[in-house]
Amino acid sequence: MPVLRPEFPDNSSPFSRDQERERKRAAIVSAAARRFNERGFAQTRLEDVAGDLGLTKTSISYYFASKEDLAEAVYRASADFLKDAVDQAMSASGDAIDGIRTLLAAYSAQLMEAARGKRPHLAALRDLDALPPPVAEQIAGEVSRCVAQINTLVRDWIEQSGAPLGRPEPASFLVLALLDWMGERQEPRRNDSEIAMERDQLLDLITQGLTTRPFPALTPAADLTHDEASEIFDRDARNRMKKEAFLKAGSRFFNQRGFGGTSLAEVAASLGVSRGAFYYHIVDKEQFLDQCLERSLQLVERTLQAAEAAELDGLDQIYAVMADLIYRQAAGVEPLLRPSMAAVLPKPRQRRHLTRLRNVERQMGDALTDAAAAGNARDLDAGVVENVLASVIFLNGGYTLAAAKSFSNWSLSEDPRTATADYLHLLFYGLNPDK
Repeated sequence: MPVLRPEFPDNSSPFSRDQERERKRAAIVSAAARRFNERGFAQTRLEDVAGDLGLTKTSISYYFASKEDLAEAVYRASADFLKDAVDQAMSASGDAIDGIRTLLAAYSAQLMEAARGKRPHLAALRDLDALPPPVAEQIAGEVSRCVAQINTLVRDWIEQSGAPLGRPEPASFLVLALLDWMGERQEPRRNDSEIAMERDQLLDLITQGLTTRPFPALTPAADLTHDEASEIFDRDARNRMKKEAFLKAGSRFFNQRGFGGTSLAEVAASLGVSRGAFYYHIVDKEQFLDQCLERSLQLVERTLQAAEAAELDGLDQIYAVMADLIYRQAAGVEPLLRPSMAAVLPKPRQRRHLTRLRNVERQMGDALTDAAAAGNARDLDAGVVENVLASVIFLNGGYTLAAAKSFSNWSLSEDPRTATADYLHLLFYGLNPDK
């Protein structure tokens, strides 16, 4: 009796062993991505991933020989995630505005697919240094190409719209930060309608901006936070400044290399101090990360308090806070550690930091509500927008750009004041050239 052979693979067939193996492999990659996002590569064990799937470590080893092999699959899937969205954006019909909107919409659609199990869960690209150098460089190269294409879209938008930006990189920084914000919103129980609602709010924000007023309605205020230069002759103040130097250096290393890729010895060497002097202030890497997060959130909270003390209202308060924090980071004066790094800390410490970040979001939301009531801001969903604003104030919060190894080429320190205004332009004025 002849055997019937279909002309195409029956991917839904329960008798397809290859398809069944691929489904299991994809499930392992997704479970690992969630673990890496929650705990980081260094703190994740294969036993943890297996346990999430009701499997044994031996079962995982049938598909991946080591944790490094599994991490390679996870991060390649994340690079493909970005590439797929960028490809759609670059092939979109219409002008550059359509391309940028397509990028965000495609990314959102892929998040829906991941939520339904149609593609692997998106892992933050923040531990590439854990991979063998040739693999890490290959993935970073792919991400770099995507970053360059996004920058081309933004450059085209500036030329087509006549937007008053000095150069495209700061605005591209923001677009990448928004993509990362979308990725960090992944939760197992989120449905398509929730993701679509946030997508629509984000597209509205990026198209029309926050303000109802035309450019240039807003300008950066004077520095809001305290200048400690006068304290250099005070011994206790000098000790605080030394500790501050350690925390600033640590924030830079953690932002660029992740928790697993950061070496305390390298942090000490970057400051020109001995290990003994460093360990006098810092006990271990986990405590060091905790203190870096503490410092970053304190600076954000102080800046918000200063804006309130200056009696700035509504939208002016939001702009002043964001401009002050972005400028300090762009100038290299005050690096802020991205809050997502809290994932590697014990749960009680995570909750403490995330509770403080949530309070920052609420303050942003209250100011936005006041601005809308005064007619200075558009009537947007404060719950979504406050979360966006509290995310993008962390200039190095965009792990995609860090993964692309592009920081040296994308320095904002050459003209940090202009870079700050350009970074915030899309948020406040949007893509719409009529603004």
